[in-house]
Amino acid sequence: MLENLQKISASVLALSTFITAFQLPASAISIGVSPPRFELKLDDKRPTTEVFRVVNIGSKPATFRIYIQDWTLDEQNKVQPLPPSEQSLGKWIVVNPGKFTIPPGKSQTVRFSIRPRIKPQLGEHRTLIYVEEVPDENSDKAPTPVRVVGRYGVGVYAYVGNIKKVGVINAIAVDTKNAPVKATFDISSQGTAHVRMSGQYAIWQANKYPGASKTEQISDAGKGKPKLPDGVVAIGSLPSSPVLPDTRRQLVLNISQQLAPGNYVLDLNGELSGTQIDRGINFTVPARMNSNPPSRSSSSLKNQLRSR
Repeated sequence: MLENLQKISASVLALSTFITAFQLPASAISIGVSPPRFELKLDDKRPTTEVFRVVNIGSKPATFRIYIQDWTLDEQNKVQPLPPSEQSLGKWIVVNPGKFTIPPGKSQTVRFSIRPRIKPQLGEHRTLIYVEEVPDENSDKAPTPVRVVGRYGVGVYAYVGNIKKVGVINAIAVDTKNAPVKATFDISSQGTAHVRMSGQYAIWQANKYPGASKTEQISDAGKGKPKLPDGVVAIGSLPSSPVLPDTRRQLVLNISQQLAPGNYVLDLNGELSGTQIDRGINFTVPARMNSNPPSRSSSSLKNQLRSR
């Protein structure tokens, strides 16, 4: 169990929009959560109850507290808190336990129930259940200038009525002017609920690319060093940040693999909330490309592989 949760935690650290740690390295965070996200049908006549598991993947006992925050995304795809209202999903959630201590390598089951206080409006309601590490009181005595605190946000999407997920990819552009090579996905969400991409990309040498209809996802891509088809030089996961209803956003995928000058194809195998993505985009890496290393921004961290 611990091994599986460690894999979940590592994946989320690379991909999730909802993890923060005060600019600390990923190794400083000792939280793993499963599942990382819930999508639920909301019933205003009876409570909806779910559970998730928190694991302490650190080497010392850790205490965690729970708090809840409704949210939205700004134009830079960054989480912004929303003030509470009568229709706030966060006000309808009861979590138990609200604070707990986990020994190293052990886990804690957390239960939450949704009990609407008024009749919910039709559409999508969303909130984050934050699991935040409580600093060790003894850490103040340690000779370190930074207090290590990890925080993980469990996404909760609650739907009222018949919702529609309608995602449109307006354009995909590959930028090779500077390193790293990056692809930008221009996506609109035109339904009543958020949409998100899932799936895999592969970078092919153009002269060995068999065509979009003849490629498929590599099943063992997340297991060490997978065996790649001849002509594939890099693989990874599509960016899976949500695009909220009635918004249009640009999601950036940074290709961490350094590419030699030449002709390539960005091959996409995935979906956008049920709509298949199966296409190839040709691009050329010029001979004199800026070789600056990729920035360690939150955007590059979450797109190295891809849920968020």
